[in-house]
Amino acid sequence: MNEEFGIQLHEKLKEVYFTLLKMGANKQDAEDILQETAYQFIKYIDGIDANYAEAWLYRVAINKFYDALRKNKHANNYVLTFNLQDLLDEQTPELYVLQKEAQTTIQQTLSMLQPKEMELLLLKYSAELTLNEIAILFQTTDKSIKTQLARARKKFSEVFERTGNYGENINY
Repeated sequence: MNEEFGIQLHEKLKEVYFTLLKMGANKQDAEDILQETAYQFIKYIDGIDANYAEAWLYRVAINKFYDALRKNKHANNYVLTFNLQDLLDEQTPELYVLQKEAQTTIQQTLSMLQPKEMELLLLKYSAELTLNEIAILFQTTDKSIKTQLARARKKFSEVFERTGNYGENINY
């Protein structure tokens, strides 16, 4: 493995790691999944098309995450985590409280969606994958992913509006 390839692989694996954390994996599980994914990638590198390597890494890691959830019976433990402080220059206590409330609302809303809908939204808006990359992951077309994303966004909006007031009326 040449050095440039190793650096690129490391960067892609780091992105996959953060996606796993955003999907609800704890740090230790995400590291374990990433290690298994990297091992499988190196083991099967000859059979993986270079154009689809990133999609392959995401798909294997996400599948391993879902397997771990089923194994641990924590299927409802999906959590979107993100650091809003990175988006802001100044962090006041009031802003921190508002951000935590918004994060909780987003987490609650995402938890009410189907796993695939949540996964699509996270891959598009959190991992910032293109429609083509997501289509490769799901082995379908860009058009199909675009339609599914539109439906997932609509459902997210409907659930968000139905709960209202930043999650105060959630009865689920």
